[in-house]
Amino acid sequence: MIRVLGAALIAAGGGWLGFQAAAGLRRQARAVRQMEAGLALLERELELNAPSLPRLLERGAAHSEGPAKALFEACLRGLDSLDREGFSHLWRRQVRERTGLTPEGQAVLAPLGDILGRYEADCQREALSAARRRLEELAARSEADSRRQGRVYQALGLSGGAFLVILLL
Repeated sequence: MIRVLGAALIAAGGGWLGFQAAAGLRRQARAVRQMEAGLALLERELELNAPSLPRLLERGAAHSEGPAKALFEACLRGLDSLDREGFSHLWRRQVRERTGLTPEGQAVLAPLGDILGRYEADCQREALSAARRRLEELAARSEADSRRQGRVYQALGLSGGAFLVILLL
């Protein structure tokens, strides 16, 4: 009885690992989509109102979700310490700390810190639009990878669990 229970737990553990790996891929794709939506929001705000940088970040944080909301809120809080750290460095540091984004997604976002708040609204909007389009492409690739590799991870987890059960029994 204990052997059967142990075998069932091993099989379930292998399956759980596979499903967790697949869920991680889905989380990454969702994070890129949320960041894309956050940039689209900033882009619309600049087009309609051309607000100052603090107001832009405040609106972005209020109406975004996920890593976009966290990034905008962190940068908004960091504006109080601009005398110690410039906005460009603050933005890049906060982008690096967004764990939900892939390195490629972080590379797309990092240059925005050099543009936001420094140039006219049209230049800022163009930079946001270009970054948003690149994130859109990245999100589409991430979603396709998530579907394809997610199934592989699930199958590997279940197969690995079954293999260990056979090996141990």
